[in-house]
Amino acid sequence: MKQLKLLTLALFISFLSFAQTTYTDIAPVLYKNCTSCHRPGGGAPFSMLSYNDASPWATSIMQALQHGDMPPWGADTAYMHFVNERPITQADKDAILQWVYDGALEGDPNQLPPPPVYPSYLLNGTPDTVIQMTRFYSNADANDAYNIMVTPLVLGQSRYIRAIELVPSDPSLIHHSLITADNLGAVSIDTSGAAFTVAQGSIDIGTWAPGSLPIVYPSSSQLKMGIQLPANGEIAMQIHTPSGTLGQAVDIELRLYFYPVNETGIRPVRDFVPLQYWASDFWIGPGQIKSFSTEAQTYPYNISIFSAFPHSHQICTEILNYAYSPQTADTIPLIKIDKWDFEHQEYYYYKNLVKIPPGYRYHSDHTFDNTAQNHHNPHNPPQLITVGYYSDDEMLFDGFQYMVYQPGDENINVDSILKNDPLLNTIGIDESGLQVKSYVYPNPMVDKAFINFTTQSKDWQSFKLEVVNIKGQKVAMNSKLGEGYFEIHKGSLSAGVYFYQILDKNQKVSSGKIIVQ
Repeated sequence: MKQLKLLTLALFISFLSFAQTTYTDIAPVLYKNCTSCHRPGGGAPFSMLSYNDASPWATSIMQALQHGDMPPWGADTAYMHFVNERPITQADKDAILQWVYDGALEGDPNQLPPPPVYPSYLLNGTPDTVIQMTRFYSNADANDAYNIMVTPLVLGQSRYIRAIELVPSDPSLIHHSLITADNLGAVSIDTSGAAFTVAQGSIDIGTWAPGSLPIVYPSSSQLKMGIQLPANGEIAMQIHTPSGTLGQAVDIELRLYFYPVNETGIRPVRDFVPLQYWASDFWIGPGQIKSFSTEAQTYPYNISIFSAFPHSHQICTEILNYAYSPQTADTIPLIKIDKWDFEHQEYYYYKNLVKIPPGYRYHSDHTFDNTAQNHHNPHNPPQLITVGYYSDDEMLFDGFQYMVYQPGDENINVDSILKNDPLLNTIGIDESGLQVKSYVYPNPMVDKAFINFTTQSKDWQSFKLEVVNIKGQKVAMNSKLGEGYFEIHKGSLSAGVYFYQILDKNQKVSSGKIIVQ
């Protein structure tokens, strides 16, 4: 009887040990949701690619999940849908939290799935122009600093930007950067550290912050768009460096991809910021929660909005943008953010272009929480906060990218066009809507690899594999289908990046990237 009790106790302890969640169990969840930023060079303060990297930060990970700060996706997808949405599922969130609650155990490292391979650049192919901005040293001591750097860009003829990727040597040294262009000599370099009100280029290109994806404009038979640059011009960047970085070198590489010379059918993209509020009553006292609203008239012609870029500072908590008709009260939703996070702002690209008719008005609401309960509050105890340009001030500054409307714009699926764009690296792109999960191992491959896939489908025997190069051209890759995998061989393929998709009755059910060495 005593031996039976001991055996039962041993089995119970063994069951408890077996039931505990380990890093090995949650590694795929972290790879999917976190490591696009939480990796070396990704801009996050620590990596999650290994147990030794992630485990010391277990408490911080738990708190970020509990507060809803991570992963950093602000837009309410019940209000409006965007390209590359990355809200974490409740199941994934629960798995990570359970790992922390169970003691952040390692598990069996031999059972770990292969971690994702992140290239140095997120855009494929060779850029047409690479600009190395002049190195400067941060002058942000106790306060943030804003500097403007300018580099000539003499193209000889006007060109349209197809895509752009900003690559800093150290993402932690840049809070964000505004990228503009103008005619040669129009913008002056300003390294005073106080260049937040200095005029920049007249052509708005985009904004970069750590974790931002490259800007890629759709290029297809349905929609071809880009930003036009002058023949003899310059690129200007307003660079916001955070306090405490004094003396550190800031190096930035800007990689530009152009449409071919004389390419036809390109629709020019424009940028505007209709929703701004600078009134003298824009202040939030200690302990107060206040909201401010503003409105603006739209253009006297139809436009198609491509993206939204809402902006506030640290104590903002909620943002709401929409357009409406004063005559009919018809409302067009634009963006709703329930938990604004100053540290993770970005362009939000609409899945479908949004048509705004003439006569409509834009409306913006921002809510600010200047209490001690707001863990983003820069002051403890809370202090008076007024409108201004510094990070500890506040701001309401909501902009959009748009084009002149053409009939049928609202029916164009931008999301589908971009997900199949050969310039985009598939790492970090949401494929959660696809029916089958897959991954390549080893990746990079030398001669042979396996594309492993889930086999819930009863029709896996009918799966077909298609592979294309970075130009979107189909290539011949030798493959053999087995239960749960494709065995693939390099054959005569050159080294480089390729993209695969698994088809079931000519419908894509999974996709990914193959790196051939």
